[in-house]
Amino acid sequence: MNRTGSPPTTMKKPLWISVGLIALLAVGYIGAPFLTAWNIREAVRNGNSAYLTTAIEWPSVRETLKPSIARIALDLPNAEQTEPANPSLWQRAKAYWGRGAIDSLVDSYVTPEGLPQLFTVQKTYRDYVSGDDGTNALPILERVSRAWARVKRAEFTGFTTFEIDMADKNDETRLYLGKLELTRVGWKLAELRVEFLKPATITIQNFAGTL
Repeated sequence: MNRTGSPPTTMKKPLWISVGLIALLAVGYIGAPFLTAWNIREAVRNGNSAYLTTAIEWPSVRETLKPSIARIALDLPNAEQTEPANPSLWQRAKAYWGRGAIDSLVDSYVTPEGLPQLFTVQKTYRDYVSGDDGTNALPILERVSRAWARVKRAEFTGFTTFEIDMADKNDETRLYLGKLELTRVGWKLAELRVEFLKPATITIQNFAGTL
């Protein structure tokens, strides 16, 4: 008993409770964008369009994805490359008409219903060509571990923004660059881009992974 007649630990309990709550909130804040990214991945795989509707800012994702898809499909120069001073008629037509066609396809298929369908078609083709690798039958912790191994970068770029770069499961040269933003209803995917690693970059990363 102290001079006030109360147990010595009475005044300490609120402090420990506050510290515990702060730590819990910090863990939840840090883990939330990772959980959102995983849930989006699972929703695409399982065709959960209802979740995808609320977890993705579709207009901004489509707009950031269009240049990447057009560059890959039409073999257009990226932002780091200099365009030819006198492009040929075919190059001009490809850039104008081809880009319009790609943009229309993205608008049509990058939707809560279309994205799972594209994944199903892609998976069916790969299973037919190379066979099912059995990933879906693995325990959840093993699947999370394999997915985490493909993450090249994950960091908060602001209090309400988080970026994650992940390599494609079947092509390590292809990177998906996602940006999530914290909204009133939680974290949402706001931007998505696709890039390819240069051969030199791949060599350096593979060497670093052996150290």
